[in-house]
Amino acid sequence: MKTLIALLTILIFTGNAFAVDTSVDTNKNIKSDKEKSQSLKKSHEQKDTKGKKKSDTASIGRDKTDSDTIKAIGQAMSSAGADVTMPLEVVFLDRIAELEKDTNPFAQCKVVTAPKPGRDFGLSAEVRPGVIDTIKADYLAKAAQSSSYIADIADEPGIRSYRDCLAYYGAVIAQAYLNLTQDLQSLKISVLKGRNGEINVKGMGYDDFILLADAALQKALQGFSNGTIKRVYERVINDTAGCQFDRSVENIKCGSSLMTLGTIPKLAYGGIHIYGGQYMGYQGSYKLSKSWSYQDAIEKLKATSKYSKWAAEVAKYSEELESQGRTKEATMVRKKAWEIAKTGKQTVNVSQLLQPMH
Repeated sequence: MKTLIALLTILIFTGNAFAVDTSVDTNKNIKSDKEKSQSLKKSHEQKDTKGKKKSDTASIGRDKTDSDTIKAIGQAMSSAGADVTMPLEVVFLDRIAELEKDTNPFAQCKVVTAPKPGRDFGLSAEVRPGVIDTIKADYLAKAAQSSSYIADIADEPGIRSYRDCLAYYGAVIAQAYLNLTQDLQSLKISVLKGRNGEINVKGMGYDDFILLADAALQKALQGFSNGTIKRVYERVINDTAGCQFDRSVENIKCGSSLMTLGTIPKLAYGGIHIYGGQYMGYQGSYKLSKSWSYQDAIEKLKATSKYSKWAAEVAKYSEELESQGRTKEATMVRKKAWEIAKTGKQTVNVSQLLQPMH
């Protein structure tokens, strides 16, 4: 009996020991799992923080790169001084020279590419290169000095037709000049007149300006909208008075028109310079920078992360406008797009860039 009681006591004690041990192991496991969970959570938080920091750093890096690019474009625009001066005739005559290849009346007149000297109208004593008819030379000199009429001496209809060509060229250039001036104003481009009459164009580069000038010329070819230009032009071509010398073989007076023949022809009417130096009374020159343009600015914006896709849309849209002959509108789109990027504003639909500027 004593032996049985002793065995039971041992078993009970052993069982309790096992129970205690089991309890201790369970607590340890719970504590271990909790620590693992906290450690895993902390690890995730650290990764998220690192990821966010890395993302923020990359974003800041991109923003800084974009900012530097836009700043560089702006500095190029603001610091670019006028490095080319273009007289009024140079702005338009180069394009007119192209029209003389196959577009009438320019192809018939050829005032720019093949100006007519006196011999083209019979006002020359040259028989062949290097050989002069002295009798005719003396006759022409005396006729010129006495301001003789030339109907029986030279090709008066041809001279009158050439006068009309000079009048038309002068009217076209004058109207194109007014169109260009109006376009610059509508685009709010600053133009400052210098002491010598030169026009200093601020806020627009050479490439943009030439595109605008070509469009202004094309518009002038569609008709003269300025009343004064139209009236003066019609007076010139409708003047049917006889033509006569004006003290030299090169100077021909037809009514109120005075024309100078030669490599650089000129025409005046009633004291108004129609062609040569002045065009329907307008004259001047433009001072421009060739170092930048709005086109170039938009191309450079394509390299930024913020405006890359939008800049591509702006470029495509402005090119479509140009293909429709809407060069002024294309320039406005590029200009307003650049102004948005320069100030860091949010992009807008490209069609909204055509809305009137305030």
